[in-house]
Amino acid sequence: SKYDLLLDEAVEDWTAVASAGTAMQEAGVYLRSRSKENFVDTLKFTIRRDGGLGLLLNEIAGGREDGVGITVVEEVLEGSNAEGSGIVPGDSIVALSVSRTTERGPISVEEDRLDVATECLGYDATIEALMSLPAVKSPDDELTLTVKRIRRQPRINVKLQYPPYSEEEDETIELFAGENLRRANAH
Repeated sequence: SKYDLLLDEAVEDWTAVASAGTAMQEAGVYLRSRSKENFVDTLKFTIRRDGGLGLLLNEIAGGREDGVGITVVEEVLEGSNAEGSGIVPGDSIVALSVSRTTERGPISVEEDRLDVATECLGYDATIEALMSLPAVKSPDDELTLTVKRIRRQPRINVKLQYPPYSEEEDETIELFAGENLRRANAH
């Protein structure tokens, strides 16, 4: 997408922020964008596990004993399970989810689900989380990766036309999509 940042731009823009708990979010360390012109989007992708994911990861912040850091996708390997999934360099994996369905007779189905949080983990802790997942039992086993991606705020140009009796000239202003027109015009 034209709003996605390139890998080098994303690496420069990622930051981690410690956040106190609120009604909307647990206390923890979360990924943010350094720039007000960008926003962090959360996306989910489902990838086959058999044969590996095919993601080359890179730690851009970390090395701490507590495992906190920022690890991003540096490359999606050609011919891999992740190729064509939608994951792009600069994405940061924030959660892993594996579901396995087991039939227990003609009318009983049991589903096991394992969710692992990986947001703001360094490289070693991220790899450890990936390795903690149950072994692949079938070529159809899948993994849902939740990633955060930095994107540019879409901008739009708005032409303000005043009534003729106001004797004000029309003007064009640039807004971030969704920005409040009154607030933007006051600056």
